[in-house]
Amino acid sequence: MTQSRILLASLIVFVSLQCFGQQYSEFAIDGNGFGSVFQDLESGNFSGTANGILILEDSENKESLLDFQGSYAKLEIEKDEHEVYDLSYKKYIGKTTSGKTEINYQTYGSANSFGIEFKGEFYELSLIDGACDLIINGLEYSYESEKSTEYLILRVTKEIELKNSYKSQVRKSIKLMPNSTLIFAIKRKKQL
Repeated sequence: MTQSRILLASLIVFVSLQCFGQQYSEFAIDGNGFGSVFQDLESGNFSGTANGILILEDSENKESLLDFQGSYAKLEIEKDEHEVYDLSYKKYIGKTTSGKTEINYQTYGSANSFGIEFKGEFYELSLIDGACDLIINGLEYSYESEKSTEYLILRVTKEIELKNSYKSQVRKSIKLMPNSTLIFAIKRKKQL
């Protein structure tokens, strides 16, 4: 290969990394796995409750508070038949105290996603794709466990933008605001 071709190829790689590599930097960071007692399960359904408050801001900068006070929650574990990065998908589902709004938090491999069904539209930020090694920047998680229950604590430390589906005719977004905290209390006994 000539020196100019090597230089051109190097330049293309560098520019590609700069253009595409920074795409995730504002909303994703490297994941380090999830310390859940449910992590190594292939499948199952578990019931529980959700507690806390989520603060949302719409495109018009109007804030909404979503409260969870012992609200309905569950964990659905679905086997990944291909077992590429994980045995299964873990999907935490919770409803607000009023039951009008549903949230979804999902993990797979070392990646996660967060979604909210809000005012008839589903908004989400998902990093579960290709390599499955990135987590949402600004969404901290921790697991605490006792004999019969595991607690998943989600804390929002900076604004997180969630967008509606690409299939929607009008692309909209909402922001999950700092100081939002949600705690899933999932019973370790399987539902029948």
